Amino acid sequence: MSCMGCEKGERVWRTPDAIHIDVRGLEPPEPMVAILTLIDSDQVDCALIAHLDREPIFLYPELDDRGWAHEIVESSCGGACGDVQLRLVRLRP
Repeated sequence: MSCMGCEKGERVWRTPDAIHIDVRGLEPPEPMVAILTLIDSDQVDCALIAHLDREPIFLYPELDDRGWAHEIVESSCGGACGDVQLRLVRLRP
């Protein structure tokens, strides 16, 4: 699957199975803040795929506190582009 939103320069876009947020290129802590702002806005009604430059280890405790499960999934480029994709799913309403 191609990265439709990032090809258009968008930071947030929707596919049939998830909302995507591209935080690559942002300086810390901006990626974490952008992801948490989006999930705290209650606009995410399905899975959220975060496109990152690196594994967001400081984000994990915040997600746990908010009731979100997380897993790293294979990126569309198979990891060759240095992209990390994190799939987030709300565990509790």
